[in-house]
Amino acid sequence: MTTLVSEAMNRAVVTVPPDMSMSEAAEVARCAHAEHLVVLDGEDLVGIVCTCDIEASRAGELVCDCMTVPVMTVRPDAPIEEAANTLADCDIGCVPVALGGLLLGTVGDAELARAGVGSCRERKHCHHRRGNVPHA
Repeated sequence: MTTLVSEAMNRAVVTVPPDMSMSEAAEVARCAHAEHLVVLDGEDLVGIVCTCDIEASRAGELVCDCMTVPVMTVRPDAPIEEAANTLADCDIGCVPVALGGLLLGTVGDAELARAGVGSCRERKHCHHRRGNVPHA
């Protein structure tokens, strides 16, 4: 039987607003032990920031200056292999799970491993920066 994304996803999503400073986002990530921060403007998913973005940011930059857009998502009723393929195809480290604009969770390598699905890629870094490639 196929595992669904909803069965494997991380429900403890760490979010930040786009107008937060990257130094504040770094503190949020550190305290939450999170590699990826989902950027919400109100309830709207507008971007994603990873530890690579945080490390590459300059003093005074805001999350909206560094986040990756557009954000690719996966549906909760999709097979977990679809999330694995999205991560591999886009060379990204995390894909938000959303349905009808509602953020439900995220899937990354840790969730794939727990579901018994190996990563389909050799990742050199979290993702391509600042909107160069669609991000999850």
